[in-house]
Amino acid sequence: MAWGALHWFGFYRPQASNQEIYQVFRSLKFIKMGAPFSLSLLFILLSHEMGHYLMARANGVETTLPYFIPAPNMLGTFGAVIRIKSPVPSRRALFDIGIAGPLTGFVVTIPFLLYGLSHAVVLSSPPSEGIFLGDPLLLKILYKFYFPGISPQSVVIHPVGLAAWVGLFVTSLNLLPVGQLDGGHVAYAVLGPDADKLSWALLLFLIYLGVFKWAGWLIWALLLIFIGIRHPRFGYYDKVDRGRLALSVVALLIFLLTFIPVPVILKG
Repeated sequence: MAWGALHWFGFYRPQASNQEIYQVFRSLKFIKMGAPFSLSLLFILLSHEMGHYLMARANGVETTLPYFIPAPNMLGTFGAVIRIKSPVPSRRALFDIGIAGPLTGFVVTIPFLLYGLSHAVVLSSPPSEGIFLGDPLLLKILYKFYFPGISPQSVVIHPVGLAAWVGLFVTSLNLLPVGQLDGGHVAYAVLGPDADKLSWALLLFLIYLGVFKWAGWLIWALLLIFIGIRHPRFGYYDKVDRGRLALSVVALLIFLLTFIPVPVILKG
């Protein structure tokens, strides 16, 4: 998938100068053009965190409202977070709070993704250079439905769809079963301390991807090590029921559909 925003903003060229980019931010016209991407992304991220927030409140856990972390990157944000301010009372509550964000974010992302695909631009031939985004399994499946026989690199997705791509990527990152990520909470609720083995295996997998596929995974692996691979220990004596076990399988399927081994590809 070509980097859609640059095409829609009118300077889909890897050699765009800093002055050209500066002019984009000075122009109200381009700010309006960027609004569909920005507002869609903010809504997706907010939905993810509201899933955590509402489930925490439903389980009697005190937490802050979601807030966004601004960042000087292409997205303008490092995402949104909430902070839990009281103990989580049980494994079931931990499971519910952990899985609510990714499930909510994934469901909300799908309409944006479908809109982005239905309003995509198909180029006459794939560009030979530029910035390309890797496609998760879900997007590869949808490409075959929306653009049969067309190379995905010839498809420039609408900015709303680009926001959905970010939403899918964020969902997969959060579902990694490591430490205090959402997937880590779910894994610990289901497996208890044995979840550590899964966390270390996943870390080794990320290091492998970082060495052989995309170096950005090495940075993510270091960040996870800094945050902590082991999930904090809690004295829970309850067990996760069959319904929640089924939901954990759903979470695994969502992870497989949204994970992107090589998120960014540079050509030329």
